[in-house]
Amino acid sequence: MAACLSGICLSLAAACAAATDYEVNPWIQLGGGYNTNITLAAPGPDKIGAGDGTVDVRVPLIAQETNWQLLAIPEVRGSWFPSETGFDSNWEFLSLNAQRNGPRYTFSLGAFGSSQSLVTGFLPTTGTGTGLGQTEPGTTLAAPAGIRQNLGALIPSYTLQMTPRTTLQLNADYTDSSYNRSLPAYIGYENATGSAGLVLAASSISSLTLRATGANFRPDSGRTADTYGAETEWDGKYSETKQYYLRVGIERTDFSGAVAGAPAVSGTALASDTTNWSAGAGTHWIYSLTEIFVDATRNVAPTPQGYAVNLDQLRLRLSQRLTPRFAAFLGARAMYESPLDGAVAAVPTVRAQHYNYATTGFEWRLQRQFSVIAEYSFTEYHYLAPPGEANSIQVSFVYEPHRPPEGAAITVEY
Repeated sequence: MAACLSGICLSLAAACAAATDYEVNPWIQLGGGYNTNITLAAPGPDKIGAGDGTVDVRVPLIAQETNWQLLAIPEVRGSWFPSETGFDSNWEFLSLNAQRNGPRYTFSLGAFGSSQSLVTGFLPTTGTGTGLGQTEPGTTLAAPAGIRQNLGALIPSYTLQMTPRTTLQLNADYTDSSYNRSLPAYIGYENATGSAGLVLAASSISSLTLRATGANFRPDSGRTADTYGAETEWDGKYSETKQYYLRVGIERTDFSGAVAGAPAVSGTALASDTTNWSAGAGTHWIYSLTEIFVDATRNVAPTPQGYAVNLDQLRLRLSQRLTPRFAAFLGARAMYESPLDGAVAAVPTVRAQHYNYATTGFEWRLQRQFSVIAEYSFTEYHYLAPPGEANSIQVSFVYEPHRPPEGAAITVEY
């Protein structure tokens, strides 16, 4: 995976050199605040409150011509706790996306790689990096201290306009995850997914998609899960800034292999397959002063603990420009992971996980390149009773030297 990402980086650099139009947009954020529970531990002696300092630097690079475009976003993030230095952490990330447009087709290749400490500061927030209907990874905090994850992914897609009202869609996603230490709570895995869909245009603004899906989840130790299914999706697109979708489907997961060291359960047969339903519904509306994003999804997904789960996820974002220089935001995310029957039969000790996150705050633009962001967030994590809860306050300063005069009111991925 590392070699593949390196190759894509080299190709990107070569393309940028010949591109007729390119830009570099650095984004730097410095902040500080206080968190009442930096490990999301249950109430008791393990609950630690501490102040922290943060830095986040990203440099989006864009190159494009009339029929193709390339985007690369390297990012580095770090957190420091002066009174609890053992929880200092950092995160390195590289995202790449290339797209080629032809008279009847569009081909895109996405890739990303990350290396991060598994701490609460890098848990999912309400950012909408994957867009409507695209499930973002879940989270596991069974043993966060001293664990580092290396993750890479390749995401190609292809669409072909077969007739004026019929389009073929092909999508794939390969993810590889590994950890610097081998623990029962964290198991490396590979996960490959793919889909083939036929899009039927119902009108100029809506379409119906019939799609076949498949996935193969292979943990380094544990039971392989092969999932296949079918789904139907209705999409409505009033404009580039106003759209919605509805999706429903069914998925069947077959398990193979056995978990090394798993205890035998008297009178319980080891399940070899299970059937589940999948679904999604959401809308994204962008007005001149307001942005609304709501998305709910359900599907089979892998976890770092080495077993497949049903992942139910809800994401909500609302931002409002109150004055030309002042904007407020509100966001929430709820994630519920329930192990599939086959995983529970193999390892009866597996547990469901429930993660809730909410945030609110404002961004005040002092000048076109400078802004101040203040936010409050609440995090709740259910794994072992009682749940862990944390309240956090953060104030940060953002510098964007190349921000366009009429750029977005909200720049932080809240």
